Amino acid sequence: MFWFGFLLIFPVFGEESTQPPLVNACLERQDLNPELPINISKTVSFPNDTNITFLENKGCSWAITIPNNYFAILYINASVPIGGSISVTQSPNHTEKFVDHHVEVALLFVAPSFNLNWFSGNSSKGSIHFTVNWQSFPENMTTQNYTLERNSSSIILDHEDTYTPVVFHAATKVSILCLPGTQREEDTYLRTGIVFDGPDLNSPFLGSLYSIMRSQSQLISTNSTVTIFSIVPIVSHHHVIVQDASMYQNISQIIGLNVNVSAVEIIKINAQSGNSVVFTHNNNPLIDEYLISVDLESGNELQVYFEGLSENQRVATYSTKNNRTHLPQKLQGRLRYYVLSSGNATLSLTRDKWKANWEKAFSGRRGFFTSKYWKSDNKQMRSQQDSFHFIGKEERNATEFRFSYRFLEADLSGDNNIHVVVSDNVQRIHYYDHRTSSEYTNDTEWYSHYGHSISLVYSSINAQSTGFFAEFEIDSASGNYSFWFIFVIVVSF
Repeated sequence: MFWFGFLLIFPVFGEESTQPPLVNACLERQDLNPELPINISKTVSFPNDTNITFLENKGCSWAITIPNNYFAILYINASVPIGGSISVTQSPNHTEKFVDHHVEVALLFVAPSFNLNWFSGNSSKGSIHFTVNWQSFPENMTTQNYTLERNSSSIILDHEDTYTPVVFHAATKVSILCLPGTQREEDTYLRTGIVFDGPDLNSPFLGSLYSIMRSQSQLISTNSTVTIFSIVPIVSHHHVIVQDASMYQNISQIIGLNVNVSAVEIIKINAQSGNSVVFTHNNNPLIDEYLISVDLESGNELQVYFEGLSENQRVATYSTKNNRTHLPQKLQGRLRYYVLSSGNATLSLTRDKWKANWEKAFSGRRGFFTSKYWKSDNKQMRSQQDSFHFIGKEERNATEFRFSYRFLEADLSGDNNIHVVVSDNVQRIHYYDHRTSSEYTNDTEWYSHYGHSISLVYSSINAQSTGFFAEFEIDSASGNYSFWFIFVIVVSF
């Protein structure tokens, strides 16, 4: 019954109190300690007397103690006047402030303590009522353990993965990011996700998943180990991204973005204060992300990374020199990072290939093809590297182009294979390139052929594949015809 009651508590808005109390309600500072031994059924309430007043322009604070192996549930029901506020703080990295007209919210805290602060503003009509209940952590919980290497792929957890403690051991320090949920009303559930600065639940409090999401920054451990645990198991659509912090230095801002499946997202990045990062996550193998356009100032660059921010995970760089020819671009995989080091930029992203015009061929276009999870060192992802690419038109009156390509990386071990086809506008094959472990294994030469479309299929038959990376160029076919036209004239003459 206790847990059911907690699950029903969410932020709501309502009418303000209208009966001004008659006397001062609280002191400037008060200490609130649980009686020992702790009775988990007991709740401490404030105030005990309803006939009280909170004088205007007065502040009150409570320091609330929590023993090891326990957590506290704070429930607040308050009317906050204009200019007033409520704030709750747990050092070192968690503060929430409420200035809504009516506040009703449940919050979780862990050892050793937290502070609750009330300021009445310029009115005596406000009021705050709260309860505190101390609960013990469950016993004999199963712990998950992960090791984070330098330059390795990030570990991605669903919120549900943190219902039991998850311990991360990094080569240097641990960096934690949290992606907002697809349903914003679920963001409050992240308050139950606590990050401990060490190997267990008695380690110092470092922050909450909610504070990470709201801060637009990463949370970094003091040492090489952290523990993440969601105290109350509430289902939500959030993801936690964890990696070794060596790749995430000198970042002034990092923001997680959910890209709408059918819309075009316009993202503005400001890097006036230093490196600014936008990251996106996609766990659906049937959906890809497309970078449609990049508008930025001359001299600035936007860099795109897969899986992490080490140099070997960078896949593309865009500037005013190539942002017209090298886009749109299909960007596959789980995690993409868009990094701007200076100035301002505006990006257009979508997960709809038709809105991206991905299959449209035009003279001067440049780009690349990759396998589904290229750059990932996750074993599960490496078993799902199959991918298909197509650019051009298979219809009458389509324009013919010269399609050029080369493979810079290709895992053709075992039975892995690649098929490249250049066709005309009625699907007749002009050129067919089949690559296996016994053919073209290390061939990085450019190949060029004329047609109306190019398609590429990569099949990863092996249980583990590192995938492939290929560059392509599309140019006008008119140069080919000009040669034959001149040749015919010379022969005729």
